[in-house]
Amino acid sequence: MGFFGRLFGSGGDAEQEGRTAKAGHSPQVARLLKKASNKFGQAQDRQLALTSLAELGTEEAIEALLQRYTFRIEQTIGDEEEKRMVFESLVRLGPPAVPPILRFLQTQNAPFWPAKALTEIVGPDQTVTHLMTLIEGMEAVFDRDIERKVELVSNLREFKDPRVRDMLLGFLKDDNEEFRVQALEGLADLGSEEMGDVLVERLLDEGETQRVKTAILNLLIDRRWKVKRHKESIRKVIPDAFWIDDVGVIHRR
Repeated sequence: MGFFGRLFGSGGDAEQEGRTAKAGHSPQVARLLKKASNKFGQAQDRQLALTSLAELGTEEAIEALLQRYTFRIEQTIGDEEEKRMVFESLVRLGPPAVPPILRFLQTQNAPFWPAKALTEIVGPDQTVTHLMTLIEGMEAVFDRDIERKVELVSNLREFKDPRVRDMLLGFLKDDNEEFRVQALEGLADLGSEEMGDVLVERLLDEGETQRVKTAILNLLIDRRWKVKRHKESIRKVIPDAFWIDDVGVIHRR
């Protein structure tokens, strides 16, 4: 089979290509997408298709390129290399890649590399704005939606931005336990011991779950934050697996 035959597939693939084209892709992008998203295919064919999509540079080609982030291949190093390859292509494409990236983040649960590319293209301030807008617009009713929102919040935590801190503070009383844990971890990552009081407030809340309280205790231990003025209150609620010393540092038994 010649170069173009190996890249675009043979006539026996026409039916599947036709279905992909009907789904909204042009025949050329459909053929490349089929190769680029074949996790069991040859790495050379997949990488060649990814390169060709990046060279096309149209919005639909970029959308197809982003699909590489929706699956993993067994070879860990190869998987990382291909995803970095797509990241570098997105950065080279620049502003035209932003709308497809945002649509991808809105619908797919694989934000790490796309958000990283977005940061390189538009900078951290605008990336925070985009991520916050996406998070605020998500209802997160179904498990898949909740997972996607949790992943976006997790990526948002990487930015040391006052708006991020304020959003995380707002999540502390969210009905979803996972969002509360994400918020607490993100606030602790800000590195300011004054956040210890915020964590202790949730720890002492009678309505908080044991899982969240355990997460708070582990965060306070890992950072060795002193919470001396809350010492007696904490002793009343702390599980047997933990103890607090006289200077207000919590330990594991």
